[in-house]
Amino acid sequence: MLKAAAHDAPHTQEFCRNVVTNGAPINVTCRPLPNYPENECFPIVEEYVADNGGERIIGWAIWERRGVFIEAEFHAIWRSPEGENIDIVPRLFPVDSITFLPDPNKRYVGLQVDNVRKPLVKDNDVIRYLYLFKRKFEIMNSGDLAGQYGRIAIPKKFEREFAMLIKEADVLERRLAKRYPSATPAGG
Repeated sequence: MLKAAAHDAPHTQEFCRNVVTNGAPINVTCRPLPNYPENECFPIVEEYVADNGGERIIGWAIWERRGVFIEAEFHAIWRSPEGENIDIVPRLFPVDSITFLPDPNKRYVGLQVDNVRKPLVKDNDVIRYLYLFKRKFEIMNSGDLAGQYGRIAIPKKFEREFAMLIKEADVLERRLAKRYPSATPAGG
């Protein structure tokens, strides 16, 4: 299971500098708004800014499967008029805080952006696992799908490949959970 990466850990700092030149991650408190869809940060934050002031800060939420891999998820947070950084977006699995990497050069243009991932171990299964996420993203965002959100119907030409990717990812997930048990929470 992914957890917020420790913003002050050396490997997190190094990863962040590779995602954003001279980037420095910060710890951001989560206060998800009720009655909003999960993981829809860009429209939620934009609407909240219009209603409450402040500004939308674009960057990356930094997640880690402890000791296995680290990844950056394109994300937006709200900066209050008083200058407090807050993640107001509901998530499937609530968290108290996230590690956030502001990216002053990145713009949201209505299209999905793939996560940036890096293995933290030399393990071909981890490399393959991360590749499968990349390929799933490519399929789910091909052609007109790039601007769609929510549930997406996989195009017929990709259905078989997508099903095989899911199956292989499940096999690798179980294998990695056995190989790196401390990176998987009990029951996870």
